[in-house]
Amino acid sequence: MTPSALFIGSIGVLAETSDIQRRAYNQALKEAGLDWQWDKDTYRDLLTDSGGVKRLSRLNKEKEANLSDDDIQRIHARKTELARQEIVNESVALRPGVAELVKHALDQDMKVALVTSTYQVNIDAIAKAAGDDLPLEKFSAVFTRDDAENNKPAPDVYLEALKRLSLDSSEVIAIEDSSPSLHAAKQAGIYTVVTPGKFTDQQDFSKADQQLTSLEGFELTIPE
Repeated sequence: MTPSALFIGSIGVLAETSDIQRRAYNQALKEAGLDWQWDKDTYRDLLTDSGGVKRLSRLNKEKEANLSDDDIQRIHARKTELARQEIVNESVALRPGVAELVKHALDQDMKVALVTSTYQVNIDAIAKAAGDDLPLEKFSAVFTRDDAENNKPAPDVYLEALKRLSLDSSEVIAIEDSSPSLHAAKQAGIYTVVTPGKFTDQQDFSKADQQLTSLEGFELTIPE
C-alpha cells in the first residue's frame, strides 16, 4: 500500500550530527566551568534518553553537582548554539537517500512532516546546510518539542501530528533513528522504519517494522 504521509521523526534521520552535538556539549560544559567531558561511548549511552536537557539533568544527578534548572537550560542553550554554528559552517550533508526520498514523497503529493522532539533551531540549521535538498517550505508541517506535553518515547508528538494533519495511523510511514523515538512512533500505531545513526546503531530495534542501514533506494510502501 502506498502511504498518504511520510513522517521523518528525528534530525538524526536527516543528518549525522551526534558527534557534533557531543563535542558541543563538552565545550558548553567546559565554558560553564565543569570538568565533565563525554567520550563517544558515554554519549552513545546517553542517547538512550531522548532530549538534551534530560541528559544534562541525568549527569547533574549522577555527579551530585546541584546545578539549578536555569544552569542546565543555559548550558543546553549554549550547546545548541555551538552545534548550530558547526552544522551550518561545515555544510553538514544529508544522509544518503534522504534528499531523494523527500523529493519522491513530495512529487507523489504525499504529506511530508518532521515529527521531532528537538528544537526549531536545530531543524533550521540542518535545513540551511542542506539547501534545496530539504525544502521545509513544501512540508505539510514541522513539529518540535514545543508541540507535545511529553517528550519521546511518549507518543504525544506523533498523536498531535496525526490529529493536525487529519491522518489515520495506518496511512503513515515514520522513519526514526533511535530506540526511544521508535517506541514513540509504534505507540502511536504507525508503521516505522529505522535507519540507525553511528551513535544509535547498538540500540534495540526489535520492534521496528523495517531496519535499514541507508535510505538509498527505499520504496515508500506499507506491506498489505
